[in-house]
Amino acid sequence: MGAAEQSHRSVLAINDCGLLLVQDNVGTWLIQGSADGSIYAAGDRLVWLLPLLERTLTDVRAALSHVPLADTPLPALVRFALTAWGEHWPALALGWLESGWPIRDLLDVLADMKDSPALSQPLRHRALRLARAAAQT
Repeated sequence: MGAAEQSHRSVLAINDCGLLLVQDNVGTWLIQGSADGSIYAAGDRLVWLLPLLERTLTDVRAALSHVPLADTPLPALVRFALTAWGEHWPALALGWLESGWPIRDLLDVLADMKDSPALSQPLRHRALRLARAAAQT
């Protein structure tokens, strides 16, 4: 383990290209490039975190089991992905919601999704189903 990695409390590989999600000793979440060591604020580079959605929510939770997910950049990532271009990232984010990600703070986004002519009918229906289920709880 290098000196840079030792100064971080949490480390999670984002992709196979060397990007890492790290938490420094004061709790700030950063994205680090393993090849050159460049470091960026995770909240400023949510698009770089999108590959995390290709993993199951269970796997990501297990990798970050020592920290509440609400204290990570993941809530912002899920919101960002639900509003992202195309269908791939919104579909993966909906999968996380269907797997147990908290929906309460995303009801506004789900309402927009269910009515969006830019999304396919299956995605709109998934958003509607999740919004209805959350409203019943």
